[in-house]
Amino acid sequence: MLKLDGKPLNYDRAFTHNGVNYPRNWLRLTSLEEKQAIGITEVADSVTPSYNQKFYWGVDNPKDIEELKVVWIARQKENAAALLSPTDWLVTRYAEAGTAIPESTKTYRAAVRTLCGEREAQITACADTDALCTLITASAEITGTADNGATEKLNEKFDTSKEVLIDGASQVPKVYESFDPKQYESYDPKQYELVANPKALKEWPSE
Repeated sequence: MLKLDGKPLNYDRAFTHNGVNYPRNWLRLTSLEEKQAIGITEVADSVTPSYNQKFYWGVDNPKDIEELKVVWIARQKENAAALLSPTDWLVTRYAEAGTAIPESTKTYRAAVRTLCGEREAQITACADTDALCTLITASAEITGTADNGATEKLNEKFDTSKEVLIDGASQVPKVYESFDPKQYESYDPKQYELVANPKALKEWPSE
C-alpha cells in the first residue's frame, strides 16, 4: 500500500500534493525512488484476521457451543441416514417378504450406526467452540511417524544381477527382476503411511 501524508493512494487515480496535480497513471509510470522523492511511502497491507463462519460470529467471538452441538449432531444423523438409504430396500424386503439381508450389508449398516454414535460422542465431549471447530475441520489423516503408531513404508529391492531386457536391449532406466521371495528395505530417511488423526471425527465406514 502506498501512502502520502498519512493517507492511502490508489493506483489509476489522480491526486494532488503540495499544489501539484498528478495524473491517474503517474503511480504506475514512476519508480519507487521517484515516489519517495515527493514523500510517498510503501507500507505492508493490513491483514484482516480470518475466522470460520460456521463456528464464530467474528474474530474471538464464538457461537454458543451447546447450540453448535445440536446442529452438528443432527448432521451426523443425516449423514448416517444418507449412507443407509441405498440399502434400506433390503430391510424393507426382509420385513415384507422374509428375504434374507446379505451379511455384508448387515455388517456395514451396523458399522454406520456405531460410527454415528461415536461421532456424536466426540462432538458432545468438546469443551468449547474452539475444540469443536478443530474436531470438525481437522484432516482425517495425518503424516505418520515412528512415534504415532504408523506403519513404515518399505522399498522393494531388486536383483541387479538379473536385468530385464526387451529384445535383448536394456530399458531406460534399467529394470531388474524382483528377488524370490521379494525383499524390502527402509527408505533413507524412513517414510511412514498416513494414520488416522486422533483430533478429527472418526471416518465413516466404507461399504
